[in-house]
Amino acid sequence: MAKIMLRRGALIGAVAAVMIVFTAAPASAANAGVELPYDRGDMTFIDDGDRFRVCDTRADGHGVTGYLRALNHITGEIVTLASWDDGGDSGCDGGNFDVRGNTAHDMVLCWHGGGPCVVSRVFTEWE
Repeated sequence: MAKIMLRRGALIGAVAAVMIVFTAAPASAANAGVELPYDRGDMTFIDDGDRFRVCDTRADGHGVTGYLRALNHITGEIVTLASWDDGGDSGCDGGNFDVRGNTAHDMVLCWHGGGPCVVSRVFTEWE
């Protein structure tokens, strides 16, 4: 009797663990973003449509540039795939770039007034 109860408990535990994993796993890449300090600008990846938006959020006479990068699986090098500038006008700039498969991507955002650039978390289409 104890063996049967133990097997049932293990089966219920295994089913619960599988349900948690499938519930927690997203179907596609989530939106990602990166921000410069002091509200100088931000860059956002919008998964719906693979859109990138770069915004200069401070009227300080300096713009911002956002870069989309990926890891080249053959050479192991990080390559820049696209870049977008914003500054000197109202609104944000950006564009589309098809983020595909399990290739590791990140975004880099730089302020034209100096200082270090900031780097986003790594993301893939299959997150």
